[in-house]
Amino acid sequence: MYKVSISSLIALAACIPLLFLPSPPKSYYHSLFLSDSISDNSSIANHLYILTRRPHVAGSQANSQTAAYVLSTLTSYNIQSHIRSYDVSLTYPVFRSLSLKPSSSEQPVEFDLCQEIYEGDPYADVANEVLPTFHAYAKSGTAIGPLVYANYGRVQDFERLREMGVNLTGNVVLARYGAIFRGDIVENAQEAGAIGVLIYTDRKEYGGGGGDTKWFPDDKWMPPSGVQVGTVYDGAGDPTTPGWPSTEECERISIEEVEKGGNVPLIPSLPISWADVDAIMRSIGGQVADEDWQGGKGAPVYKIGPGPGIVNLNYTGKHAISTIENIIGIIEGAEEPDRLVILGNHRDAWTFGTVDPNSGTAALLEVAERLGKLLKRGWKPRRTIVLCNWDAEEYGLLGRLGGGGSDYAAFIQHIGVPSADISFGEGYPVYHSMYDDFVWMKKYGDPMFHRHVAAASIWGLVALQLADEEILPFNYLSYAYELEKCAEELKDEVSDKGVKLFPLFNSIEKFKKAAIKINDEKKAFETVKARALPQRKDSWKVRELNDRLMMAERAFTDPDGLTTRPWYKHMIYAPSKHNDYGSKSFPGVDDSIEQAKSVNTKQSWLLVQHEVWRVARAITQASLVLSGKLT
Repeated sequence: MYKVSISSLIALAACIPLLFLPSPPKSYYHSLFLSDSISDNSSIANHLYILTRRPHVAGSQANSQTAAYVLSTLTSYNIQSHIRSYDVSLTYPVFRSLSLKPSSSEQPVEFDLCQEIYEGDPYADVANEVLPTFHAYAKSGTAIGPLVYANYGRVQDFERLREMGVNLTGNVVLARYGAIFRGDIVENAQEAGAIGVLIYTDRKEYGGGGGDTKWFPDDKWMPPSGVQVGTVYDGAGDPTTPGWPSTEECERISIEEVEKGGNVPLIPSLPISWADVDAIMRSIGGQVADEDWQGGKGAPVYKIGPGPGIVNLNYTGKHAISTIENIIGIIEGAEEPDRLVILGNHRDAWTFGTVDPNSGTAALLEVAERLGKLLKRGWKPRRTIVLCNWDAEEYGLLGRLGGGGSDYAAFIQHIGVPSADISFGEGYPVYHSMYDDFVWMKKYGDPMFHRHVAAASIWGLVALQLADEEILPFNYLSYAYELEKCAEELKDEVSDKGVKLFPLFNSIEKFKKAAIKINDEKKAFETVKARALPQRKDSWKVRELNDRLMMAERAFTDPDGLTTRPWYKHMIYAPSKHNDYGSKSFPGVDDSIEQAKSVNTKQSWLLVQHEVWRVARAITQASLVLSGKLT
């Protein structure tokens, strides 16, 4: 491949002005994208500072201002950009209260449910714009009853309570964040008979473990009054427009119909701080909780209950049709403009949202700036690059099709588009609280903004390779090995239940052969290309190979979706049924196994076998697509 440095280009142009100079190869621009000459720590830090100056929950004026900033920034980089608005059903808190009567002889304790402003807080002037702590789409209502402590609120935690003889009916559950999606905690408690749920931030995980540990602003840990807010809706997109866009004057279903659909809880819930829980936990008696259910250093002994402490939880929310704004920037491809490489991150936040989500939005703008500089130097992508900045993700990925996990969910889990998620680290203590601000990031998260720049570099380089490589850089052989591994893990769960896995293993073997075949075709194409004359016409072969590589992932989807969760179409990957944050391989099989374990009938295990066949058919279909055969 012909390579020439920029200094050589200048010298040649000066000495022989009539000499035709070919455009630099794509690899030149890829290297330039990573160079210090076009990247800037201060630029990405400035984007983050501006985006997080005010709280900007979806539907707010402040969030509309951040949309305008993203739009103007992309436009300044000469990237064709526009806003796409939707009118979606969001919920906001109207009233909430929480009181505790520790015992029959004591007076009730009222909790203020406020996150405290610390001394010297530079955002004190806009702190009143932070919404009162709440759960989006929580059921409005009152729950008065004895408390039962349920650890993380997982299915196995409620099973443990049943083993201990604890009846949840008519009680209020107290559970801590840290293991599963908050909406699943409420759903699990509801199924167990609870009438309300309090979910708190335990100092053990978020407060540094307890003891003499300091907290923000003196350390990275969540302050005593810190509260993790968030949604408890586990559906797909706007709950009032299931399956169609939330445009002005579109068809909508009622909130009552939404509640019948099962994606929103039917009991009230509130998020609370570890400072408030300290008093609440001391009012719970009964059996001592297991060791792994206990709190951090200095915490009271955690007991199960029920009671004798009784709480009065009151929550009223409102549903409002609010306008949200997605920002779309387009860099049109020169050779395959109809093929898209999409880069996206959401912008809306529960409060200031410095880590979640705007570290990603700042990185997206950094990628855009560098791409803009490449465009000025003559680069044009082979395929179209689309830069997306989504809105209302926090409520349930309402700025696209929606779903569990994060921004990529709709692409991979609903329509089968190959996707990737990029991040540094797994979590951070001030998640979804008022303390996720620029000060926290500058002091503890990424003081020199090196991680931001690194994330932008990796993200952009992956995008450039996807956009510019003649043959898409997909290797399905590694996918086949992953499928084999997941299939092996199923053996122990079904081997003694009469479920046969041979259809699954046979289909994986076919897929492996198809992956080897297309890899060999790619190598042969590159060899021929290297020896062929420049006028060789091979665009049809490029298109055909890329079609097979691109559409194989889509072939893993089933139009009927998972049996009990039809929005999820991908037969290989989907969130766990009982934890929207977790991922499961062969989710339909996993769902049916969990159901069969609970009822343990012959028919239930036959349904497991049916799901095995469904996955096998999907994998076989993917192997046919990869091989270029009729499906």
